[in-house]
Amino acid sequence: MRPRSITQSARRRLGLAALALITLVGAVVTAVATASTATSNALPPAQVLNYQLYAGGKGKANPKLAPITIGFINGQGGPPNFDFPQPTNVVQAAVRMINAELGGIHGHPVRLHTCFIAQAEEEGVRCGQAMANDRNVKVILYGAVIVGNQSIYATIKGSKPIIGGVTANAADPTAKNAFFLNGSQTSVLGPFGTFTKRFLPKVKKVTIVYPNQPGADTAAFALRKGMQQVGVSVTMIATPQNATDLIGPATQASSADMIIPALGFTDCVPFARALGQIGYSKPVLSTPLCTFIPKSVYAGGDLPKWTFGIAQTLVNLRSPQATLYLKKGLQYGTTVGPMLNVFAEIAWEEMLATARIMNRIPYNRISSATISAGFRNFKGPLILAAPDIACGKVSPGEPAVCGNETQFYNYLGQGKWKAASGWLKPPGVG
Repeated sequence: MRPRSITQSARRRLGLAALALITLVGAVVTAVATASTATSNALPPAQVLNYQLYAGGKGKANPKLAPITIGFINGQGGPPNFDFPQPTNVVQAAVRMINAELGGIHGHPVRLHTCFIAQAEEEGVRCGQAMANDRNVKVILYGAVIVGNQSIYATIKGSKPIIGGVTANAADPTAKNAFFLNGSQTSVLGPFGTFTKRFLPKVKKVTIVYPNQPGADTAAFALRKGMQQVGVSVTMIATPQNATDLIGPATQASSADMIIPALGFTDCVPFARALGQIGYSKPVLSTPLCTFIPKSVYAGGDLPKWTFGIAQTLVNLRSPQATLYLKKGLQYGTTVGPMLNVFAEIAWEEMLATARIMNRIPYNRISSATISAGFRNFKGPLILAAPDIACGKVSPGEPAVCGNETQFYNYLGQGKWKAASGWLKPPGVG
């Protein structure tokens, strides 16, 4: 897509589609984190609960030493579909924490070189040039970058590593010298088949319901592949765009042993309402997009009591990792609201992983090349995400993808969640 060919309406459609992609692999739950009373049974590696151990440093950074500059690109300042200030707010808190108690990087204080994209593809050129021309920037982190990606890659030309959480743009999975730690929508939807085989062995037939729009079908097909790999029969139903009455698709889907909603924003509420109207009581295994919708807009004022697959730690669940994340974020100047944002949680994860990688490189050898090598060889664990990764090796045809794991949660109602599984990989993956 050429930068100047994007009209305002096309940018709006791109924003909606890209946002659907990224929220398929990371949940934003609108309830206050402390509202949940359930706990996770997963036992994370000890180092993800000790940030000093994880990052490899402690104490205050020395303000007299030259700072380490890390690039940070985020989508903010534009219309609602592109305005995500939360990652910037939270990554700044992470930097303050690193400088105050994790020793900075080799004792040097960390500072951010930020660049923001409001809404246009061509703004990626500006941010790419800003990062390329700053010789102090050896690595670039992504916040919510859902537009401008192609222009960034064309400008950077692989000269500096770019670290992201999840692929939010079609240009991401194959980008040169990029590392998407959590994965892509293709890589993290295969585990839905693993979960079904392991925890729902009676399910032999599923129906995948998805919006009839570009981008949504890719996720649906990835889900279908994972199910078919474990021997489950799959029926696909595409819902009409912007439909407010989905009783027809819900009724058609209800004959299966389980329904998988891979829905867009406009479909979540009417589909949940339709399932209630037909009295559907069999399992629903959903991608997490529908948790993005405020609870108040659903019937009864609450999220549907479905099982959700999420490629991150659910901050709303009182797990040790979520508790530490919230505690440290509040301590260093952010608030709960921004921290619940999926992009912000990812930015926290990226910053700590970057500090870890750079602290393991001798200071006089830190460069874009050595940082790239560090991420290429990084096996995990991640903070608030999968315990093990393998960049460039987990998803065929997606060299920039590092993760392929998902964990599952049951929503019990009234803000309560329960872990339904630990981290799972796609079928057939050890």
